Amino acid sequence: MEKFRLPKQLAALALAAGLTVTNASAFTDTEGHWAQDAISKWSENYGLITGYEDGTFRPDASITRGAFAGILDRFLKFRTASASGTFSDTAGAYWESAILKLHAAGVYLGNGGKALSGASITRQQAVTMIARAFDIAVSSTDLPYEDASEISSYAQGPVAEMTARGYLTDCQNGRFRPTDPITRAEIVNILNNMIQVLIQDTEVYSGNVPGTVMVNSAGGAYLMDMHIAGDLILAPGVEDTVTLVNVQVDGEIRNFSAVTPTVVESEEPEEDEPVTPPEEETPAVPGIQPSEIYTPSKTTGEYISYGGRSIPVYADAEPIQLYNGDFYWEKDRLVYTGGAFDTRFGIDVSAYQNRASANETIDWQAVADDGVEFAMVRVGLRGYSNGALFSDAFYKQNIQGAMEAGIETGVYFFAQAITVEEAIEEADFVLSLLKDQKIDGPVAYDWEMHDSSYRVYGTTPEMATACAIAFCRRIEEAGYDAMVYAGQYVSYMKYDQGALAPYLSWYPEYKSASSEKLCPTYYYQMDYWQFSSSCTVDGIGGRVDANLQFLR
Repeated sequence: MEKFRLPKQLAALALAAGLTVTNASAFTDTEGHWAQDAISKWSENYGLITGYEDGTFRPDASITRGAFAGILDRFLKFRTASASGTFSDTAGAYWESAILKLHAAGVYLGNGGKALSGASITRQQAVTMIARAFDIAVSSTDLPYEDASEISSYAQGPVAEMTARGYLTDCQNGRFRPTDPITRAEIVNILNNMIQVLIQDTEVYSGNVPGTVMVNSAGGAYLMDMHIAGDLILAPGVEDTVTLVNVQVDGEIRNFSAVTPTVVESEEPEEDEPVTPPEEETPAVPGIQPSEIYTPSKTTGEYISYGGRSIPVYADAEPIQLYNGDFYWEKDRLVYTGGAFDTRFGIDVSAYQNRASANETIDWQAVADDGVEFAMVRVGLRGYSNGALFSDAFYKQNIQGAMEAGIETGVYFFAQAITVEEAIEEADFVLSLLKDQKIDGPVAYDWEMHDSSYRVYGTTPEMATACAIAFCRRIEEAGYDAMVYAGQYVSYMKYDQGALAPYLSWYPEYKSASSEKLCPTYYYQMDYWQFSSSCTVDGIGGRVDANLQFLR
């Protein structure tokens, strides 16, 4: 789907099996902490360091060398690992895989043949490993600390350079404290100072970034109309195409991947791609309030615990009927064996899949022959910063190709509406794009948010729900089936699920062969489940999102 699919990131990047995804505003011990904002960003938005089951974050707690290796590995996604016998004390250890990958990258060197994964990592050790991981060249030797003489020789260069670059801002009273264990908050603070935006997913990104952007999405990324004031970093884990369209990078493009980015100076929409709503449409009356769109639905009196908060259970929304024993993996696809539903396998695609395919064309007949029964095609999007409307450059080609191949075809629109008027505008824009197209699947409203740079950030749950309903009503008035795409965060924190119950639901939660649970952890039953972002399908270059539809 689109930019920053938040719930997936939170679920996939839990610090350890015993940690729970919670956002910083819900932590009981971060209010007023000096690193509160950074903790919010890197836990709630990126899921890099998460909280504990008791609702705490424990910002001043130390972290082990193994857990720190896990953080760096999730951050950079190293691809190769050293042999299992590299260290004498890692066999069977929880962090063995991450440690061996960091060793292969020259980051985690150990001591005397031992990894010492259970020992607390010190500040000088952590800073040195971060500098190695990002291949930060040492040009500064200035150590402006009262305790500079206590810094080990191996760490002096990295500490000096990281200080000169402004990455180390937590030194109290002019002291670096090299042998003190580094705290969870201090780790978050360093990462926050180094990276302003982390791109963990595919699709289109745009806007200005006053610092460094890093891409660690295995599926690559598509950056368009961006001004990056710092560096652009491609992590080792990037495997597919990274396209830069009209992107200005003031710093360097630092490429740790095996992918060569495709650079395009500018890309104008095709002439037949409208970028504004049809002029003949009557503008919505301004100031429509949520109360004019829907009535809050009834709750059962029960609650769901999510992110340290109690979320009411909506009476009109069906509880989930899927269980862990209902699924198994067959290659890179989940197969449902439960008895409650019939299922169909499908995919969702956008311009990204076209640009990753030969001649920018998806071979839809090959897709059909590979068992794909339905496809959701991105028809367009609203920019997350400036709010402009765009059609997907390949939506016509994809709709026509999928339909001709006998694949049931629906569409989705990446929405960023912050008012009911804008939601109606988005629906009308979609209808204008479908005017001369034939589809036989649903039309989905995909409203997502990431951080405070997104125009939808701060939208109230009432307004978010009203926007979704307004969009869906407009779509259904035109004769299509409407569907709402939303992950856990938006579903629980922004949507009245009872009010949205009349519409089809599409839920993302990614699984892999190593997942402890193969069923969704969501409370409500969905009609479509997007279970993977890394499926391979004949006829499509690169990876593609995979879905199951549940039918009764």
